[in-house]
Parts: sequence; structure tokens; C-alpha cells
Amino acid sequence: MFEIDGVFTLFRPLFITMLFLSILLFIAIILPKVRKRYINTFTVVSISIVNVILSTQLLFMNGIIVDELNLGGDKFTFYVFIAIVGVTFINVISYFTSQNRD
Repeated sequence: MFEIDGVFTLFRPLFITMLFLSILLFIAIILPKVRKRYINTFTVVSISIVNVILSTQLLFMNGIIVDELNLGGDKFTFYVFIAIVGVTFINVISYFTSQNRD
């Protein structure tokens, strides 16, 4: 089932998973032991860039599918997309500020 009350919801689990991964990266960044052992600049920047690019493409494809099927857009998916971009931005900033403190 890909629509609920005329709203296309097929991509919701993907957006939620991407948001969960961004939050997990944020937690790894703020924990000093985990950050020193597993996290480096390449990891944070590459995960952040890939996450934003994939979520942007997914939102774009969501719009095309909604338009073709004459369904309504999903506000929840858009808000989760905004949250993904926001958390990703916070991840990069918090990583570089924590690097300057060490």
C-alpha cells in the first residue's frame, strides 16, 4: 500500500531511516570516546554529503511520482527531509567545533 488518504507514503520508511542514521552520527560525534576512535573528517563529510544528496533525490522522485499518480504530497516526508538537512548541517558544525576544542 503506497497511499493513505490520497497521500503518497511509499518513501516514508526511507526518509525515517536516513534521519535515524543522521541522528546516530550526531550521537557518535558528541561522545568523545566514540569520536576519537571511529569518527574522522572524511567519515562525517562523506556521510553528510551522501545523506543530503540521496534525500534530495528521493524527495524529487517523490514529487514526480505524486504528480504522475495525481496524489497529494506528504507533509510528513517534507518535514523529515528538512530535519535530515538540519541534523546533517549540525553534524558537520559540531564535528569541526569539537575538533577545535581537542
